[in-house]
Amino acid sequence: MFNFLTTTKIFGIEIYEILLWFLIYGVIGWIFESALRSIADKKFVNRGFLFGPFIPIYAFGITGFVFLLNPFYTLPPLKMQLSFLPAGQQTIEIEYKYYLIMIGGMIISSVLEYVVSFSMEKLFNQRWWDYTPYKYNTKGRVCFSITFCWGALSVAAVRFVHPLIGKNITDALPQKVGFVIILIAYSILFIDIILSNISATKKKKKMLQEAAEEDTAVEKEGV
Repeated sequence: MFNFLTTTKIFGIEIYEILLWFLIYGVIGWIFESALRSIADKKFVNRGFLFGPFIPIYAFGITGFVFLLNPFYTLPPLKMQLSFLPAGQQTIEIEYKYYLIMIGGMIISSVLEYVVSFSMEKLFNQRWWDYTPYKYNTKGRVCFSITFCWGALSVAAVRFVHPLIGKNITDALPQKVGFVIILIAYSILFIDIILSNISATKKKKKMLQEAAEEDTAVEKEGV
């Protein structure tokens, strides 16, 4: 299995690296979200669906940015010749790669947020975020301002976060140590997903039961 993870590549990237990045960015996302919410509520808040310090949407999102959008970062600038400018200044270079990365990040995040929000609501009758108060939202699942922030995050992820954190960690970490981390972390994550699903399902049943009891009480009062 170790050889498979380190020799098998997807678009030139080892599966071993992708799995590590997924873990790293899921934890970073949890730290970021929990810190913001804890500061706002003035108490510790464990953000996310899972019990542990991991938010899957950040893991999928940032890893997706790096995996899918990083090739744009290597694109050369667009050169334009403007003859009306003074000699020596007639060539203008336009760095359009950041615009492509940002647009790509906005598309990826919008699809990811909508699918996750829709799925979680259908499965557990709950919402982990609601953008209804924001302008230009789609059923409260996605909205332009948050999508714009995700786009900016995609640029930061490709330009700064990944080179400084994700890539450095995977390069510095001995592969055998990384392999052990992958085995342990994903085993814990798998258990956490099961327990979190059980907890959310019980909460859904309780909510439906309470709603049914309220409807029954209203009907009795009407009679």
